Amino acid sequence: MADARDNACMIRDYELEAAIAALLPASVVVRAGPIGDDGPPLPAIEAALITRALAARRAEFASGRQLARAALAALGRPLVALGATRDTGPAWPDGVVGSITHADGVAAAVVAGRDTTLGLGIDIEGPRELAPRAWESVFTPGEQHMLSDAQAGARLFSAKEAAFKCLVTLGPAPTDFRDFELQAVADGYRVCMPPTCAPRADVIVRRRVHGRRVICAAFSHGSGPKPA
Repeated sequence: MADARDNACMIRDYELEAAIAALLPASVVVRAGPIGDDGPPLPAIEAALITRALAARRAEFASGRQLARAALAALGRPLVALGATRDTGPAWPDGVVGSITHADGVAAAVVAGRDTTLGLGIDIEGPRELAPRAWESVFTPGEQHMLSDAQAGARLFSAKEAAFKCLVTLGPAPTDFRDFELQAVADGYRVCMPPTCAPRADVIVRRRVHGRRVICAAFSHGSGPKPA
């Protein structure tokens, strides 16, 4: 079976998995590990999505998809291959939400059932900066007031990336990062949409520094229990 093959070949980063899981509801399955180019061959459906990609992109993609398939198997929803949507995002099975990220030599995937979680988004960033001259193009005026330096800008950008991925699963995606705003709360951020947008479920973004990396995870609850 494909999931057995993946689990046999996959190297997991349990410390990184625990750091991600701490940001999310207990019902979310997390798989994370290093990006490598020596894994099993991709299923044909997945391989067809990156036929023209460079070697580095192929390794990122393959590692992320392998972790996603392993997470789905752990959720009880194994797949032989994970296709893509029209916007090239992962085509998760019916009744499942998920997100994949890769950066700074690692990849991670998170999945959950829609009966407990309406939306998920994850982003990992290595050491980076986002200069003030770029803030106006990605942040609202209110978000810019929260920033102190280029490193803070990069961390907030990662939080917005995770929030954007989560919002995609809840309805028509925003066309611009400035179409929604992150407002600081005690344990992270809350996503605020403009009054002109249709009402959406609450989206929470949590963030933590893990070694040299920043991890941001966004989620929206379904009808299941909320984390303490």
